[in-house]
Amino acid sequence: MTPDEETEVWVCTDEELKIGDVRTAHLGHDRQGLPIMALVTRDRSGVVRAYRNLCRHLPVPLDGGTGELLTEDGAHLVCGTHGAIYRIHDGYCIEGPCEGLALHPLQCHRTPDGLYIRVTPPPQNLK
Repeated sequence: MTPDEETEVWVCTDEELKIGDVRTAHLGHDRQGLPIMALVTRDRSGVVRAYRNLCRHLPVPLDGGTGELLTEDGAHLVCGTHGAIYRIHDGYCIEGPCEGLALHPLQCHRTPDGLYIRVTPPPQNLK
């Protein structure tokens, strides 16, 4: 995918994403050639949520590539680098250096084949 294309990326089947699970998906590259990653989760009410896997404090993936995206109790998303804690249902940071900011939401939709994220060209400056 080039930065100016709009496309969709398959994440997993609907059945594979259980409540409390988090999946990551590679969406392409930004204008500087850096990978764009998404995280997709199902909140406690069963709603699928998708966000850019990018901390709002400094532009690094929440998991730093480890795949560890949740607090120990599984109730929140967490940045392993900075300790920022985000609510799952809206991506809002409730604790840490970026408190008051929210993760960038992504469009996710369900088809008979599974869950897809709609990828649109990234803005020039996404932090």
